[in-house]
Amino acid sequence: MTRKMQENLISVFLLLLFGGVLWLCQDFGPRARMIPQPLAVFGIVLTLVQLVWHNLGRDAAPAMEMISVDASALPVHGEGRPREERTEEQLGRWGEAGAFAIVALLLAMVFITGIFPAVFLFTAAYLILSGYCPVLRGLAYSALMTVAIYLLFVAGLEMQPYHGLLDGWIR
Repeated sequence: MTRKMQENLISVFLLLLFGGVLWLCQDFGPRARMIPQPLAVFGIVLTLVQLVWHNLGRDAAPAMEMISVDASALPVHGEGRPREERTEEQLGRWGEAGAFAIVALLLAMVFITGIFPAVFLFTAAYLILSGYCPVLRGLAYSALMTVAIYLLFVAGLEMQPYHGLLDGWIR
């Protein structure tokens, strides 16, 4: 079976899957349809674009093979083999426990302050403290992300956000 045939079969399978989701969600109420229906329609549109691109948008030979990798460009450590496990240096001082602590901190912030302050504070702190962004850019990215989440869930999907335990004390 050729690669083009495999791509077409996968695309047809995805069309059937998204079509099934669209058909199944017709029995849902209007609020229950708010997420699966747009996702299924978006998936169908993207899969149709992919099908057209597969069959009409490129010549017989692709410009490059997506799976080929230049092995000389890969960094190797030790005896000529790539590293398989993370080292203490990669994990940092806290290791996996630190990662779990960060997730626990985010959940605690959502529980206490609500979703929007937690998203803003957590994202800003991560971007700034990790050194990924300077302070003003980290704050701007965090504000944009918070606004995007608000527009998606509150304005777009008309969901009521969780305001946290501090909601009664702040109002």
